Amino acid sequence: MPMFDFVCTSCEHTFDALVRNDVLPACPACGAATVEKLLSVPAIKTSGTHGKALAAAKRRDKAQGQERMHAQRQYELSHDD
Repeated sequence: MPMFDFVCTSCEHTFDALVRNDVLPACPACGAATVEKLLSVPAIKTSGTHGKALAAAKRRDKAQGQERMHAQRQYELSHDD
C-alpha cells in the first residue's frame, strides 16, 4: 500500500496516510472528507548528499558535546564537596 501526503482543504491540516484503490482518507483533525493529495519528492541519496549529511551530523555532535561539557563544568562548580 502506498503512503501519500495530504492536506485538508477545510482546516489546512497536513497528514500522511496509507491509501488503497485511490480512496481519499478523511482528515484526522476535523474529519472532513475534502482532502487533496500533495506532491511528494522522493529522497535521493548520492555520495554528495551523504557527505553533507555526515558533515552536518559531525557539527551537531560537536555542538552537543560542548554543551554537555559546559553543563558538567557548571555542575562541578556549583557542588562543593
